[in-house]
Amino acid sequence: MPLYRLGKLREALTVNSEVYKKQAIRYLENRGYYLKASSDVESTFADCIFSKKGEKRDYWMEAKATTISLGETEFLSQLGKYLASYLSLSPQNRFKMILVSYKLTNINLFEQVFDRIEPIVIYTLMKKIVESIDPELKPTVINAKNEEIKQFFEDTIIIEADFRDFQVAEEKIVPKPPSRPQLSDAEYATQILNSFGDVEPTKDSDKIWLNLFEVNLPTMLFEAECDYPTAKSIFEEKPRTTFPIFDLNNRKIYSFTNPRNNILSTFIYTESVTEIELNEFAQDPNNDRLVIILLNRWIKQKCRKKGLIFDDRTKSYYLPKNPNDDFPVVIQWKPRLKQSERELTKPMKKEETTRYWVHRASTIAAKKLWGKYYIQIRPRFLFSPDGLNLFDGEKIDTLDRSFRKSIYSRNMNQLYDVLFWFKYVFPEADTQGNLILDEYLGKPIEHMIIIKDQINVTGEVKPNIEILEDIDKLEKIEAGEELTTLYDFMEVEDY
Repeated sequence: MPLYRLGKLREALTVNSEVYKKQAIRYLENRGYYLKASSDVESTFADCIFSKKGEKRDYWMEAKATTISLGETEFLSQLGKYLASYLSLSPQNRFKMILVSYKLTNINLFEQVFDRIEPIVIYTLMKKIVESIDPELKPTVINAKNEEIKQFFEDTIIIEADFRDFQVAEEKIVPKPPSRPQLSDAEYATQILNSFGDVEPTKDSDKIWLNLFEVNLPTMLFEAECDYPTAKSIFEEKPRTTFPIFDLNNRKIYSFTNPRNNILSTFIYTESVTEIELNEFAQDPNNDRLVIILLNRWIKQKCRKKGLIFDDRTKSYYLPKNPNDDFPVVIQWKPRLKQSERELTKPMKKEETTRYWVHRASTIAAKKLWGKYYIQIRPRFLFSPDGLNLFDGEKIDTLDRSFRKSIYSRNMNQLYDVLFWFKYVFPEADTQGNLILDEYLGKPIEHMIIIKDQINVTGEVKPNIEILEDIDKLEKIEAGEELTTLYDFMEVEDY
């Protein structure tokens, strides 16, 4: 693959890695690459995964906002991990790599390896890579055929780029968003969405649904003093006790329920209980973080009542199979007018042998945006060998890349995923709105948490956008055809 050098040659400066990654993404998208996944969202090993129209293989991008060298052990170790991931896939599923770096040291060596593919240089480099990688990856690399190693380097694109040279042009193309205080949330979001691109406004418009549900928190919060250092110390003292949602900070308990009226009364000084105004309390960033913790604990409690397990690595919830059988786990739900079924946990089989289990999962977490609190739902897939305990992170990422198909990225499928998790975890909401905090042990709570409607904005319709799929067809997919069809596409190697 060729090696590209973009921008002026200058002395290397400190560049923010996230900013550099975003600039690299924008550069590739402007050249026909389509972003499928990103490490900060799907926890992929690669920084980003792209596809390109007319090509079946994915592109994995690694962005380095630093100077890199083929003599650095740390970089060679990372390159070796990419090589091992490449070799672990079947030939038809192997990716092409894009390495974007702020600056390359010894450019001639990079050309010998990635452009001219010189065997002697590659042989020397491979010895260093094998020495630097983790022991469990060495067999995969050592046992690879020479042609596979050569193909990996041929499939790699190297880009040396100082994206600061492109910023002036980009600023001319992308208008700055309007000043925040002049607009409402919906107007602000709408104007930002419409500010990207040079398309003239049209009379046609479309409703854009977000994966956010606004939360109305109580106006007041209870505060009480105690002698315990952490919430964990309270849980450990009474391990089999049901507690209301609370947090402990600086030896003070905070809760939306009055601690005098529940189990917390045994841990506090009851005369110290006071009510404080939530908005004023949350002005302090540390206190605002505490409010987010309370809301996330409420969400976790709701998820546990539905039998969901929390995976700490991905911060996602998933449903395990029944430990007494190996049947798929099917959930009834009502997306619109018709009752439907959704398989949340399913064995993937080959000749009656279960290879692994796939779990529909989701991150469900509290966020604060634009000065308001929201619940954000981000669906994804997780994988396990037995339907109960997940694979480690690297194997999950490998299976996810093989399993994910374009059907799951379509607008309506994404919307249905978000709506399913909302209605499954928060079934009290027959319509989107008026979801209140559970009563504690049958007693009415003093203050309620209310989830309002799903957030949406109106944006102009862009040309050449595919017409959305027919709703009835999607409801048939929801009824079970989706995963069955997907299984027919599975052509990955055994893991």
